[in-house]
Amino acid sequence: MLTLAYNRPAVSEQEQYLQQFVVDNAPILALKAIAASHGDITYVQLQNLVNHQLAQWWLLPHDNLLPANHYEACYWSLVQTVSAISDYQLLGDRFIRHKVASLSCYLLNIGPSPNVAAVSRP
Repeated sequence: MLTLAYNRPAVSEQEQYLQQFVVDNAPILALKAIAASHGDITYVQLQNLVNHQLAQWWLLPHDNLLPANHYEACYWSLVQTVSAISDYQLLGDRFIRHKVASLSCYLLNIGPSPNVAAVSRP
């Protein structure tokens, strides 16, 4: 169903900054997560990227803990997954590799939308 431009709810400038942050950073994290799961980059490099993105996130003003859309929920799910595992799990655990791959492919717009459990912004 089409939504007319004048019927769309107004999005605050603050929320636009947050959504732009996700749009800018999600593909980078997705590519690096796939590379780390294939052993092309080290897990430490992936963790450094996650830490850098989280540091940038905390500089933005935000007060809403709910993701704005499914794309953002998938981004935060990938961040939480990468942060909660160790290098050997990323390289060896089939379930985790599948989860990382499916989230990453969706964030890169080359895969279907995965089912994501309820997640909140940090």
